[in-house]
Amino acid sequence: MVDLSLELSPRSTTKVINRYGVTYINMSSSKRPNQHIDSGYSWVILFAATLVAFFQLGIAKVFGVFIPELIEQLQMSAFAVGLNFSIAFGLASLLGPVWTALTYHMSHRELVVSGGVLSSIGLIGASLSQSSVHLCCSMVLLSIGSGLPLVAKIVSIKDFFEKKFAMANGITYTGGAIGMTVLAPIIEVLINTYGWRGAMLIFASMNFNMCVGGTLMIQHERSHTSAKQDKQREHDTSGSPSQRSWMDNILGLIKNFTKNLGFSVLCNHRILLTYLTAMMVHDLAFCGWVLFLVSYTITVGYTAQVASFLSALGGGGALLGRLVAGPFIDKGFISGHMAFIIFLVGGAVMMFSYPFVEAYWLLSLISFMSGFCLGSTSPIYVVLFKEILRNDESAFAGSMGLQLMFRSIGWFAGGPLTGWLYDISGNFYFSFMTLAGLEVIGALLIIIRPSRFKKCLSRPETNRSAYLDMKDINVATLDTQVEKV
Repeated sequence: MVDLSLELSPRSTTKVINRYGVTYINMSSSKRPNQHIDSGYSWVILFAATLVAFFQLGIAKVFGVFIPELIEQLQMSAFAVGLNFSIAFGLASLLGPVWTALTYHMSHRELVVSGGVLSSIGLIGASLSQSSVHLCCSMVLLSIGSGLPLVAKIVSIKDFFEKKFAMANGITYTGGAIGMTVLAPIIEVLINTYGWRGAMLIFASMNFNMCVGGTLMIQHERSHTSAKQDKQREHDTSGSPSQRSWMDNILGLIKNFTKNLGFSVLCNHRILLTYLTAMMVHDLAFCGWVLFLVSYTITVGYTAQVASFLSALGGGGALLGRLVAGPFIDKGFISGHMAFIIFLVGGAVMMFSYPFVEAYWLLSLISFMSGFCLGSTSPIYVVLFKEILRNDESAFAGSMGLQLMFRSIGWFAGGPLTGWLYDISGNFYFSFMTLAGLEVIGALLIIIRPSRFKKCLSRPETNRSAYLDMKDINVATLDTQVEKV
């Protein structure tokens, strides 16, 4: 039993006594670490992150509207257009560890604003494209701009929300889904009015609103403290930058950057590899369902317009799931771990049902529930990793970069695999049954290791004799002086 007591001592310090000794914490210049947590400016951060996600993810759906125009006007093949768009959106997630490393060297505001500027410049360049090479270069710039805010906005939500984190995270992802739903019809009207080049220029100007969201973001006290500790540690081990040669400074910068990529997180938390694999398998199935749901419905005998309505129902189910899951997790009714398993199993059941259903009302119900189960997992990933890493919060940003990288593999493979299965079988029944089997595999990967997950959650903090977790006593840890009994 740990004996922990607090009392105020002279010079505005707090005296902490426990079995490890006595700790004096200077309170004169420190702020409490729970400032703006779940209240106040936290809601501004949530609005900013949702605004960024609205345009960041809305771009993905918008470019589908431009595809016919690009094929006709630039005389490009469908393969070339698809390759360019894969570069634009797949590369942004594949470079997830790079975005993680940048969060240690740039503020969240700088990353989001830079991303808004670069992605808008990429859209302007794409509007001026005269060839596939020109378009490809613009897509690379767009990809970099879209990727810069990916980790920063999630870490900002995590810093400013504790008890309401799952709900706030779900709202952020819902903003992206709304962007995908709202922006496409707007761009369609702009194309009919101003042509595809004019529409893309107007969309580039709209995309600059990401910079507005970025300017609203501030760095939380915890992020400032972590950055200061890293700089102090580097100064103690290598000396100040002025005391080192320019070559040593460059090598030190490269070393720190590679160290912050996040791959070391897998060494310290090997259980994450199991969850990352399950996420990759799930996103492979999700991507195949999104791309070929309309095509499957047409093969059943319905028109393209009716089939598109099923796709919209699936999007509505995803929106509802992302909004509903968060509050249930925050209230403690269900954990992120269990919610992930339920959504995987539910998605598998829905995918298995498609080949046995032809009635339109049943297809509508299955499509809505498929969207609810398959589309609700994106915010659950973040909540799940926060649960796993609650005893090592410094690894959270690294886990987000790894999550993006593994998921991008699933996104890249989902479409080709589903299409290849259709080519060899001649129907989508085998394709959808295979996707359902992948969902089952993802669920089994994490069901067979529940004891490991519980052990991870209950694992005590390491090196407790060397430091105290000041979140337990609700005081800041800056300017700490330790005096042994």
